Amino acid sequence: MSLKKFGHDLIGHFQTGVSYMIPLVAAAGLLESFAVVFGGQDVWNQTSDIWGNLRLIGQTGINFIPSMIAAYIAYSIADRPGLAPAFIVGLVSAKLGTGFLGGMLVGILVGYLVEWLKKIPMPAKLISVKSIIIIPLFSTLVVGLVMIYLFGEPIKSATDGLNNWLQGMSGGNAVIVAAILGAMMAFDMGGPVNKVAFTFGMAAFSTGTTGGYEISTSMFMAIGIPPLAMSLATFLGGKKLYSESEIENGKAALVFGIIGITEGTIPFAVGDPLRVIPSMMVGSALASAINAMFGTYQTTALATIMSIPFSSNWVLYIIAIVIGVVVAALMVNFLKAVTHHQPEPENE
Repeated sequence: MSLKKFGHDLIGHFQTGVSYMIPLVAAAGLLESFAVVFGGQDVWNQTSDIWGNLRLIGQTGINFIPSMIAAYIAYSIADRPGLAPAFIVGLVSAKLGTGFLGGMLVGILVGYLVEWLKKIPMPAKLISVKSIIIIPLFSTLVVGLVMIYLFGEPIKSATDGLNNWLQGMSGGNAVIVAAILGAMMAFDMGGPVNKVAFTFGMAAFSTGTTGGYEISTSMFMAIGIPPLAMSLATFLGGKKLYSESEIENGKAALVFGIIGITEGTIPFAVGDPLRVIPSMMVGSALASAINAMFGTYQTTALATIMSIPFSSNWVLYIIAIVIGVVVAALMVNFLKAVTHHQPEPENE
């Protein structure tokens, strides 16, 4: 198999994972957002009322994203035998905090390992044992240990290093710190880098000081930039750069961007990570940095669009958001155009 064909097949497998994941992101993300909007920030710490329970349901679904992606990428590669091992190791990946990128890696590893195991000849009497016991056991064991021992500790070390680096940066130039936080929020959209930036921003928010709010605003602003940018990008690029399903996902991304669900960008990032992720990082970093340069901040834990009414200067706040969204959208479309990216044909 040529490298080009392998890459083309891999994109198809990624898109299968995305198609199964979209309803999960929509349902879980919307429930989580409704809970925070109507129940306030206290919903994160309790389940004593309806809003706390909605948060619990939504958060559980969001945490399942790595496992869902892993399972259905593996399913696309190896059919049904790939599902169970990838679901299990995907949950392990989620516990390790690898985000959707870790889920993609699990899906690839499990899928191709299971596909190889399926081709190993065995006596007819052992075929059922092979499919029910040997393949799921061996693939779960191997890929699970690979994720834990090869990726678990490096991810933890990298996360700790990022935290320490941000702590060292916090006393420096506010614009640089804001740009770094914005880029980190868009890098893996719920993964370890995103979580470091979010945790750092929340720690600053909890200080209740103007300086703390300036830092947390940079993080909160970046949450909705990627989905808003991809919604605009699909509108501008149309069928020349995007498939019908991607254009539909772009409409959903607009809703995700308004209510503040970064994960609404994951379908685009999974299908075209080399163009989408850098573009979203640039747009998010730019929006956060420009807002920091303006010196505006907001004192709530609401994201992007929903925090506008609470900004110290809502006009400048909106300008920063618009610049970030437009730049990210134009950049991703430019990269697709100059590299002659063609939208994948729809499955019949």
